[in-house]
Amino acid sequence: MNKYSYSNLHVGVVGCGQWGRYILRDLRQLGVKTSVVARSVASRTNATAYGADQIVNTIDALDETIDGYVISSIASAHTENIHALLPRQRPIYVEKPLGTNLDEVETLAVESKGLVYVMHKWRYHPGINALVALVQSKQLGKIKGLRLQRTNWGRQHKDVDCALQLLPHDLSIILHILGHLPSVEMVIPNPLGKNHFGFIVTLVDQNNDIHVTLDINNIAPGNVRSIAVGFEQGVASLTDSYAEGISVCQHGTNNPPEIHPISQEMPLMRQLQAFLNYLYGDSPPLSSIEDELLIMRHITAVQNKLYGIKA
Repeated sequence: MNKYSYSNLHVGVVGCGQWGRYILRDLRQLGVKTSVVARSVASRTNATAYGADQIVNTIDALDETIDGYVISSIASAHTENIHALLPRQRPIYVEKPLGTNLDEVETLAVESKGLVYVMHKWRYHPGINALVALVQSKQLGKIKGLRLQRTNWGRQHKDVDCALQLLPHDLSIILHILGHLPSVEMVIPNPLGKNHFGFIVTLVDQNNDIHVTLDINNIAPGNVRSIAVGFEQGVASLTDSYAEGISVCQHGTNNPPEIHPISQEMPLMRQLQAFLNYLYGDSPPLSSIEDELLIMRHITAVQNKLYGIKA
């Protein structure tokens, strides 16, 4: 049940493409009045099909009384759209990544004055939050490491590489589970093709003896979304985006994995509710621009190693 009645809210949505249409769908399902900036024929078709109350061609054409904004344009246009909205002094929730290079994100962090938050939906996934609860409970002892795999034969975005398209998801998961991001130790070139489309990364937290591996690839047939957490006494994992629960196995036993059921609420809906609640005065949504700076610095470190760029 929703905490508030969202029918009194008016949200501007900038972009209504492959992902933006689902944002619009969920906002309409929540009862929010929506005005959509849709420039292309395809975006305008989506905005109409998914029930936008108003469709305009430019940000300037949006009503000045709108309560908050969601940006779901192509990644290379994110910072431009944010700058166009900042003078309105209303909260902005932008799809990841916040920008396509670290310099523009660092500049935006100074200019945004706490108005900008980034949509990392995996931080709202019930399975990830179940893993966080297991870490905090110490039921299986101290955390030792994580193994994350995000591979598919996917739609490659024309304006960003795999590091900007897929890696933000897993870095946000690591940040959510650990509360920090271990240092980038090694980047292994894509074994399946061009580095633009994939790689393997290791992160290390020397102080806490935590090791993390990430297998990220956009040209691996099939679709794998897997997050495993290693503990002193066992392993817990979320093996699919739509899994009914997390699997928990204990070392030293022959018992089959225990399945701990999780809510089947969709992460996108949960994060949009968090933003709408914030518009009513609740605590800010995840993730802050400071969190995004951590993520972008790690992405840049990976790209520098991957492409042989000296920092």
